[in-house]
Amino acid sequence: MTVGAVAIGIAVALLVIACRGASIVDRRLGRLVPARPRAQRLGGIDDREILARITGGLVGCIVGCLIAWALGIGLFPIPIAAYGGAIAPAILHHRRSAARREVADRAFVTLVEWLHALVASGRPIEAAIVRSAVRGTGSSLLDASLDRVRRDYTLGVPLGDALAREGSASGVRGLAGLAERLERARDLGRGMLPMLQDLRDQLRASERARALR
Repeated sequence: MTVGAVAIGIAVALLVIACRGASIVDRRLGRLVPARPRAQRLGGIDDREILARITGGLVGCIVGCLIAWALGIGLFPIPIAAYGGAIAPAILHHRRSAARREVADRAFVTLVEWLHALVASGRPIEAAIVRSAVRGTGSSLLDASLDRVRRDYTLGVPLGDALAREGSASGVRGLAGLAERLERARDLGRGMLPMLQDLRDQLRASERARALR
């Protein structure tokens, strides 16, 4: 019972930490230091996801203890429930991330349509991307990535490098592909409009194939 009470206390404390907002000290430091990513990452995993896994594992452990105590079947349910509680947040996070990337991939088609129209009207590709970043695409993931690309380009980072880096960091494959096509077109001395037209036609064909499937 003592171990169960301690586990419950730890789980409640971690749950409060996970749900609380930024403290006064955090907010004051945020005004003094440069902006940082919303979710810090440790080895490719968000710290909030790590905390959710720990909390889920502890809650699962408590549930396993209750089941074992109520049914009198020994300690067998405890590791199973703890494991299930630990992996449930990871599965949920993975599904949410996959859904966000799918929405971003579809919004990327709209982005290419806009870029093609803006470049066809005489704007440079850099100005077209900046304009699209300000306007937004309807995908929070893609819009955040475009905003960082716009910020990096404004600070002097080459557009292709900014697109490639953001595509790799966010998981939006279209941005990395656009960066590769942009660099290839410049190396070959090819205009941006034909490159965007080819990319637009390819994306349209992919969307038609997906719709047919």
